[in-house]
Amino acid sequence: MHPGIRTDQTERKAQETSMRSLGIAVVAAAIAATSATAQVAPTTPPGPTRADAPLRVTSTFRAAAELAPTQLVPDPAAQEKARRALYAMAADECAVLSEIYKSDCHLISLQIAAPLVPNLQPANVLVATATYELRPLRQAPTR
Repeated sequence: MHPGIRTDQTERKAQETSMRSLGIAVVAAAIAATSATAQVAPTTPPGPTRADAPLRVTSTFRAAAELAPTQLVPDPAAQEKARRALYAMAADECAVLSEIYKSDCHLISLQIAAPLVPNLQPANVLVATATYELRPLRQAPTR
C-alpha cells in the first residue's frame, strides 16, 4: 500500500469520528435543554396569587398612663385614657398603611398589656401590639 492512501483513510475515519462526536453532543444538548425547560414550568397552586394575597403588618405602640407622685400603679381612669390613646394610634396606623401601600387596611388583632411586675418596666406604661391585613385596592377597568 501506498503511504498516501493510509493518510486519506485515516483522515476520513477521523472526520467520521468527529462527526459522530458532534452528533452525539448535539443530541445530548437537545435532551438537556428539553429537560431544563420541563423543570422551569412550575405549577401554580390553587388559591390567591401572590398579588392577591394579603400582606400582614404588625406594629407595637406604647402609651403612658398618668401617675400621681404617691401612686405605684395608675388608677383605672388613667389606664382607660392610655388605652383609648392606644386604640387611636392603632386606627391612625391603619390609615397610614392604607395610604402608603395603596391598599385596603383591616385591623385584625389588637392586644394591650399593662405590666404585671412594676420592676421590669415602668408600671404606668401600656403596650399594644396591632396586626393589620392589607389587600391591594382593585383598579377600575379603563375603557
